[in-house]
Amino acid sequence: MYRKFGIVLALFQLFTVSCWDQEELNDRAIWICSGVDRDANGDIVLSGQILVPSQQGGAGGGSGNGSSSGNNGYMVVSGRGQNVSQAAVNMQGKLSRRVFPSHRRVIVLGEEFAKDGIVNMLDEHSRNPEVRLRTDIFVVKGTTARELLETAYPLEKIPAIGALKELEHTSGMNQLTFMRFLRAASNHGISPVLPVISLDQNEYENQNAMNKQAFQINGLGIFDDELKLKGFIQPEEAIYVNWLTGMLARTTVSALVPNSQDSVSLHLSQNGRKIQSEVKGDKVVMHIQLYGKGVIRENQSRLDLRHPDNVKLVKLALEKEAAKAAKQVIVKMQKKYGEDIFGFGEVLHRSNPQYWKEIMENWNYHFTKAELDVKANFSITQIGLTGPGLHWQEEKKSHDYDQNFFQPSVLDDFFH
Repeated sequence: MYRKFGIVLALFQLFTVSCWDQEELNDRAIWICSGVDRDANGDIVLSGQILVPSQQGGAGGGSGNGSSSGNNGYMVVSGRGQNVSQAAVNMQGKLSRRVFPSHRRVIVLGEEFAKDGIVNMLDEHSRNPEVRLRTDIFVVKGTTARELLETAYPLEKIPAIGALKELEHTSGMNQLTFMRFLRAASNHGISPVLPVISLDQNEYENQNAMNKQAFQINGLGIFDDELKLKGFIQPEEAIYVNWLTGMLARTTVSALVPNSQDSVSLHLSQNGRKIQSEVKGDKVVMHIQLYGKGVIRENQSRLDLRHPDNVKLVKLALEKEAAKAAKQVIVKMQKKYGEDIFGFGEVLHRSNPQYWKEIMENWNYHFTKAELDVKANFSITQIGLTGPGLHWQEEKKSHDYDQNFFQPSVLDDFFH
């Protein structure tokens, strides 16, 4: 009897349990991307790229001023306020559904807003339990965040997804997350950076006028201790910044072959770095080694890479070029911006915690005075199916060239 009563009670609970206090999905506005600007009066302008479920079968596109979506898969709506929370409340008043930011993938910051400082925005986003810490953040160069949110991206229904995929495939970066930025912002040993995105009005010439604009990843934005945008570095420099910070997924290194103007390119599918610090008197010395493994992607030279000496020559040229480019980026940060965006301070902290305590509060000054020892070491796993460049195959093979080209004295002159 008791057994039957237990079965009846379990069935009763099964049929009566439900989420009565939860909102239905069709009562929520799915917030995919947000943009933050500051207007002429100093107010925060918060914009949201909101999913339009009924239009998800159509192509993406921008919206006009307000929240009309036309045939697009998204709409853009904005709110203003003295802070982010107030702007969000104002934006909610323009929507028939409650905004649901937990699915937000991207945050874009207008350039002028970023220059004024983003501390207040970070405070709201770090306290709000509905904000995902794995959200990705971009700085919009040369325009407002609202304008970027209204820009179409032909290959994706939702433009924000296009920004994420560009970051991954074009720049070779691993994605930068909100959590990673917060960590750098709260650490004395590294200055935070964010990827930069900008409009490119010259692309997609065959599109109509409204959808003509597109956007592209355009380097990194550098922030100071007060979390104000201090400047930008170019995409080719950003590759080495990401390499030095361990966030590079893949890249291609090119170098000129010695004694010629012909180039060779190595595609690195595996890469890394090793950084060590040393204190000499009152100076810090950073020993940096880049390493990677990959395949020859292009050979414009006469060198027949089927010969080991030629592979060695190319390897040395590529290593020299990578080390030189990496050092140039570090020196630029030392002299122009004075911000350690590489995490050298964290390396020093781990290796010499006592010395770090003495200089921690003034680390950026010591960073500008640090000496650099930068090297690279690559492993070439494949050279392709041909030896020299195709247009040189009817010429002399590289082993018929002047053998003095490979004598140690010649190599020493070039590499030192």
